[in-house]
Formats: sequence, structure tokens, C-alpha cells
Amino acid sequence: MKDFSSIQWVVQRNLTSITDFNELAAACEKLEIPFLPVDIIPFTTTLPPIDRSRHSIIYGSTTFNRMAGEDVELKKGYFFDSERFSIENYMEHWGAHMLNFGAEISSFKSLMANNSYAPEKLLFIRPNDDDKSFAGEVKHYCEIESWYTALANLENTSLTPDSKIVVSEPYNIQSEWRLWIVNKKVVAASKYRQYFRLVKELGCPDAVVDFASARCAEYVPHDVFVMDVCYSGDAYYIVECGCMNGAGFYKANIEDIVRSVSSYFISSL
Repeated sequence: MKDFSSIQWVVQRNLTSITDFNELAAACEKLEIPFLPVDIIPFTTTLPPIDRSRHSIIYGSTTFNRMAGEDVELKKGYFFDSERFSIENYMEHWGAHMLNFGAEISSFKSLMANNSYAPEKLLFIRPNDDDKSFAGEVKHYCEIESWYTALANLENTSLTPDSKIVVSEPYNIQSEWRLWIVNKKVVAASKYRQYFRLVKELGCPDAVVDFASARCAEYVPHDVFVMDVCYSGDAYYIVECGCMNGAGFYKANIEDIVRSVSSYFISSL
């Protein structure tokens, strides 16, 4: 068995689902990887005490990831680049393979000042960045201003009138899968949605892996990331990509993910 004694997984205990937390702990135990649970106080700006004798892979909330990214040591195990993880960047590199290709990159300020939409026009809106400031939503144009005001009034939000957003027509999506990618190879997958309903199933069709592999041969935003792929109409598209350090696992094989990410991490040190 590969020696993982020089690294550890530092996993947030609060706000991580019990099932995922336990499976992460079990995978690390089986692979003989040190496992360190931590609790993160909501909205805190201070990291809890963390053993610095090993190199750490971080998993947890946006708050935990943000603080880890600002820490000289911990950011090594935080697989993220704010400029690369954005819909705008994906569209630039993957073009028509993106579900939102041709969508407008706008801001709340610009969208709310746009008089070309009828009040009842349905629009799909999501953040341009991978900052989880809000989930993608389908809204009537007349609802957007009050919806934005409610979002902006929440604590710990980075939203401003100038925040970049992606605006497009709503899509009819049959199925969606999340794929974990390490060094351009799909190492795990899970279905997570079918006809807009949550459906968790291990794995994905070979055609989805082939599609993702072809896209990774063209471009990747990071050596370690997750890619959400959908089937819409009669073709596969990339919905978005995301940072592995905070991505939900659904029914993916967590042991395979931990093994692959840990092997990559050791080789990158």
C-alpha cells in the first residue's frame, strides 16, 4: 500500500453530512491516511487549531475553504483558482460544449436596469464564479430585484449590485452527473438529478466519461476538480465545474476519490 503518512485529510465535522463525514473517515482509515476532524464556527475568520506536522487536504464549507486558501501551508491542499473557476472562463475554453454557451455575462445592476425583458419573462440566473453566493434559479424578470435584495441582506454574502452573473434561457435537462477528475482522468462519478429532481446513483454512463475525457483533453481549470455534466436535447454538455474541497459527494465512491486525490497530492509536494 502507498505510504500516505506525510499527509492528512482535515475535514469539517459540522456542516458536512454525517454520511459523507463517516465515509471520508472510513476511507482514510482503510487507506491508512491520518484523518483530522475540525469544527468551523459559522462566519468565523479564524481557523481552529490544526496539526501542521503533515501536509493537509481540506474538505468543508466555503468559509473553511476560503480561510485555508489564505493560509500559506493549508492552501497547498485547497485545489482552487478563482480566475479559472468561472462560467466565463469555461465558455472561453469549451465553447458550445457548455450548457450556457451564448448566455449573457451580466451583473444584477445591469440586469435590473434592462428594459428589454417582459415582466413575466423566465430567466435562469447563476453566479459566474464558484463562490456559492446563491444557487442557480429560474425567476420571472419582475421577481429578480426583490430576490436580489433578499439575498444581499443575508449575512456573510459577497453579493453586490456589480457581482457577475450568468443569465440565460431555462433549459430542459434530462439527467445530470457529477464527475471527480484528477490529472484529466475521471476517477469517480454520481448521478445527482433527473428531470430536476434529486436522484442519487453511483457512477455514470460510459458516454458521459467519454465526453468529459474529451473536454479534459482540451482544457482543465485545475489538476483536481469536479465537473457537472448534463444530457439535454440529444447531447451532453458541461453545466459547470467546481472545487473538489467543498463539492457534495452524492453516491460517488468516496474511497476512490480519497485515494486518487491523495496520490496526486503527495506527488505534487
